[in-house]
Amino acid sequence: MFTEKQKEFVKFVKSECKRYGIKCDLRRGAYVKLSDNIKCSGFFDSDNKRLVVGMKNELAFDILVHEFCHLTQWAEQCEPWVNVGDSLNIVDEWLSGKDVDNIELHMGRARDMELDNEKRSVKMLKKFGFDDMVEDYTRRANAYVQFYNYMLFSRRWSSPGNSPYKNERIIGAMSPKFNMKYGSLTPKLKKIFEQEGI
Repeated sequence: MFTEKQKEFVKFVKSECKRYGIKCDLRRGAYVKLSDNIKCSGFFDSDNKRLVVGMKNELAFDILVHEFCHLTQWAEQCEPWVNVGDSLNIVDEWLSGKDVDNIELHMGRARDMELDNEKRSVKMLKKFGFDDMVEDYTRRANAYVQFYNYMLFSRRWSSPGNSPYKNERIIGAMSPKFNMKYGSLTPKLKKIFEQEGI
């Protein structure tokens, strides 16, 4: 159940979506299907002009903030958004088993775009007075960004019930600030991701 302050933010997101011609699709389920390989909590699709969030997810508000910030990346055509190009589709193809050249490059572009977005999300939380959420959100955000490094080893998306930003052990291993090494996964973090079956 959202607080009144959170409901105000939802109204803001809806009005911004309308302004940019984006369909704001807040669904009743906990998860949504992004592709054959990826079942997730939400997504922003700039090609089909949709922002989709599973509102029954326990982290629905966080997901809404995250996906809305992808809209801001797209609207501003910021460098990490532009740089990712077709890399997200290429990563998805690779996850489905297709051989791909330079997967590290494509995964890195996806990771860097997500890192930029997570930093935007924290700024958005602060802007709207959700400072009490920032530390926990940042730990989960770092878990999600590091997950992109881990996928180079696992070659699979996480299951909805055990995503990196919901796994307490992984969250506990993350910094509450955006001050981690993001270029690759440390052996210690890789071991934790493996042990937790992400």
